[in-house]
Amino acid sequence: MKKILLSLHKAVITYFAWGWPIVAADAALEMWAGASSAPWRSFLNTAAFAWILCAPVAPITLLLDRSRRERAMARLCGLREDDERERVVTGEAARATLLLALSFQSFLLVMSLVNVHLTWNPLVPKGEKHGVLSVGFAFNSSQHLDPFGSSVKNKTPMTILGATPPASGSATSEFGGFLIAPSAFPILALLILIQVAAFKAFSGRRYEGADL
Repeated sequence: MKKILLSLHKAVITYFAWGWPIVAADAALEMWAGASSAPWRSFLNTAAFAWILCAPVAPITLLLDRSRRERAMARLCGLREDDERERVVTGEAARATLLLALSFQSFLLVMSLVNVHLTWNPLVPKGEKHGVLSVGFAFNSSQHLDPFGSSVKNKTPMTILGATPPASGSATSEFGGFLIAPSAFPILALLILIQVAAFKAFSGRRYEGADL
């Protein structure tokens, strides 16, 4: 049973490493040729979806398998941990990378709360204000806590820039919304919590031969 699982794991890792062109081809055909019911397209789409299912196995393997992790880090980043000095360098790089990722994700998290609204009327006489720009923070639990964005509804109709105003008479154009989709808020918050918790858990583990 163990040999079967190891063989299956090796096959999944191999497919993840070499199967990405299938995903690229499927996405390109979907964009250029549109959807198709042809059997070969269905097979290609299934193979691409299988690659997506296999994708999480690679980082989990690197997390749990120390030898694979060291080989991967040596190839990707040129980092080796043959002595204490190199381990210190790796630790400093990991800490700096964590802080950089947390800073960027926190910035995106704040941007998902920023609401920008512009009201513009080109028919206003010259010398008067043609519009109003308002920027503020807004949090709506039905939007910011919904990772799928299923509850988002535009209560205010927006006019595309350059479009002809409707014949109903109003020449005022309204633009507005969050800088980043509110549905990204729970995902970003979860990523931040997972990274902090994981770093604390792994850094709190005992070193080999030392009781810290």
